[in-house]
Amino acid sequence: MTTLQVTVATADEAQSAIAAGATMLFAAGIAEGLPVPVSTTQLRAILSVAGERAEVVAAAGSLSPEGLVDLAATGVSALVLPVPEGDAGAALLSRIGRSMATSIRLIAAFPPEAGPDFDLMPVAAIAGFSGVWLVASETTDGLTKAVKLADIARFVAAARRSKLTVGLSGSLRVVDVGTLLPLRPDHLGFRAAVSEDEDPAKPLDQARIRAVAAAFAIHAAHTASEE
Repeated sequence: MTTLQVTVATADEAQSAIAAGATMLFAAGIAEGLPVPVSTTQLRAILSVAGERAEVVAAAGSLSPEGLVDLAATGVSALVLPVPEGDAGAALLSRIGRSMATSIRLIAAFPPEAGPDFDLMPVAAIAGFSGVWLVASETTDGLTKAVKLADIARFVAAARRSKLTVGLSGSLRVVDVGTLLPLRPDHLGFRAAVSEDEDPAKPLDQARIRAVAAAFAIHAAHTASEE
């Protein structure tokens, strides 16, 4: 079953997101449309609010090895690291996986600009990563505009073949729920669409989160009735 994930930067936002129906939180700030790490103090506060009501994963950005260790020590469920294309991406996956995969779940986040880098999927799995995300900027027209639906489907299928969990996010809208749920990702991530005025820099709007949660329920029921 696909989970509704909401990006939160503070404990107050975590409380608001959970109350409105989110069951997974991505602890991250937004800078130029892309996720950046929150402080360990903020992360611990978010974890305290979430308790057992929601899973919390955290943006790791380009933190130093020491910074990654500090984030992992908070007890967060997983760290999400941006991965470049090609050889640089393979080197990062191998280096981080070798040093941290035995102590915390690692998730590789791929940008969609040049299309998903399918060659790095098995590299991530071999390196010890547990999941992959396809993440567009929150200030663009969105993931479904940046990447063809067929390529998003291929990304999900490639993740499954490598036994990796898979998430999709980046300026997703309510209308994208019906398009992407049939692909059966593990989660769909939202920020801009569930913020005031659809601005990712503004506070979360509970009514918008509830609208997305309702779309999840409607489309999930419709998909189940067709099986």
